Amino acid sequence: MGAINFGQTVGILENAMSGAATTNAAVANNVANASTPQFQRTDVSFKDALARTEAPSADPNEFLLATDDPRQIGVDGPAGTEAFSITSTVDESEQMRVDGSNVDIDQEMAKLSLNSSYAQTMAQLATNSFTRIKDAIQEHA
Repeated sequence: MGAINFGQTVGILENAMSGAATTNAAVANNVANASTPQFQRTDVSFKDALARTEAPSADPNEFLLATDDPRQIGVDGPAGTEAFSITSTVDESEQMRVDGSNVDIDQEMAKLSLNSSYAQTMAQLATNSFTRIKDAIQEHA
């Protein structure tokens, strides 16, 4: 039996939470290694990749053929989407510290705070989406 598909919104939220978790791990690693001599901080970029997974907006003046079965032939369907992939890069900018590390604790903590807020928002949106799905299928007596 195939995987259950809850729609594009839930998939995007899943990818967003995955990216936020990866970012959180990278920032935590940067903070943990701030005092390690010659340590180069890691940065995670997933928001651009997340945007590329969305189908481009359709022209409201055009009617597109929709398919609901993989055996149907799609004509002029959504194009230009990519698979979601998180990329991490090593920041090789100038060292911030005497020991050669380029980790600025204040910047990392600010990124951690911002990323935590983003992750909480995405989790709340996912909860709201599942609540709507549950309400739609729930039997009212």
